[in-house]
Amino acid sequence: MLLSALAVIVVLSPIVIIHEFGHFLACRLTGIGVKEFSFGFGKILWHKKSAKGTDFQIRAIPFGGFVEPEGQMFPEDGSKEKPKSNEFGAKKWYAKLFMVVNGAFFNYVLAAFIFSLLIFLRGMPENDPVKLAPVIGEVVAEYPAEKAGLQSMDLITAIDGKNIQNWQELTQAIQARQGDLRLTVKRAEETLHLTIKDADFLPEKPTLIGIAVYNELKPVGLLSSVGLGLYQCWYWTKFSLTSLWQSITHKKAPDLAGPIGIVNIIHKSVRTGWMNFIFLIGMLSLAVGMFNLFPIPILDGGYALVFLWEGLTGKLPSTKMIMRAANVGFYILMILVLYASYSDIKRIFFKPKAAVEQTQQTQAPADNNQVLDEQEGK
Repeated sequence: MLLSALAVIVVLSPIVIIHEFGHFLACRLTGIGVKEFSFGFGKILWHKKSAKGTDFQIRAIPFGGFVEPEGQMFPEDGSKEKPKSNEFGAKKWYAKLFMVVNGAFFNYVLAAFIFSLLIFLRGMPENDPVKLAPVIGEVVAEYPAEKAGLQSMDLITAIDGKNIQNWQELTQAIQARQGDLRLTVKRAEETLHLTIKDADFLPEKPTLIGIAVYNELKPVGLLSSVGLGLYQCWYWTKFSLTSLWQSITHKKAPDLAGPIGIVNIIHKSVRTGWMNFIFLIGMLSLAVGMFNLFPIPILDGGYALVFLWEGLTGKLPSTKMIMRAANVGFYILMILVLYASYSDIKRIFFKPKAAVEQTQQTQAPADNNQVLDEQEGK
């Protein structure tokens, strides 16, 4: 339990710090003074004031944080008091816009750095089925392959007497089957002869035996790693937004992870190896950055809309309107948190039967640019 608690802090701390540092750096670059730069909430455990007047703080509750700029973000309606030159309200709309979105941008920077580093250290899986040996990475429970006795890391050398050299030939042989599949399998130093019976195939999936490819990792150079790391950010953002849009257009409840789900994911990742653990930090950093850019009042994306409006019209909306929008945004966030928490509880404590179509040998191996963790191709 203590390990999981420490893991939560280790995962969330860099995400929060890098986000707030993005805001802080934007303030410094645009001449906005910063009153406080705090990591965490609650009682102040340590603080130090810089020569430029910023009070750097560490607080008791190590979740979240904030950067408080000088002055008010929005002047009171009817106020004629002119803000000081170092106050937030004195800056041009584009400086204020830069300040509010830079936190999310730095979350993406952290994610890209982590993805690039992991790709450089581990390599990327080969995605050409002709170059992939016919080695099984995973066998799905209750599918024909498992019933026949196939296991992870088995090398399939022949099907129905025909030699198999690569994953493409394996796929083609299975697709061409007319009845039972007779397999020659090398397992360690032993050669086995196994049969997948025709009766074990699903009528609606006559070429699905329930195995996943074993992904062979190939080394990647430094510059290529950076490019692939940036592509990961693009891919996962596009994937998340597309999934969300499809849920909305198909009138389905989106699959969201709330605080309970995130803690559960972190808890599990501690036991799956340090690379998966680091990968999770990158994924959560990306998720935090993307979520903060949603155009919901009270989030950075909502404030960004306000300053874009100022740039287009030459004036800010009334403070009264902004506050009303912020209240609406707060209630939207509370509803999302409650819904996500409900989904977490349902998913974790009331697990539905696992989907049977988790893997399919007739599909090409996953695109190298799409997958990083050890679950590739499943």
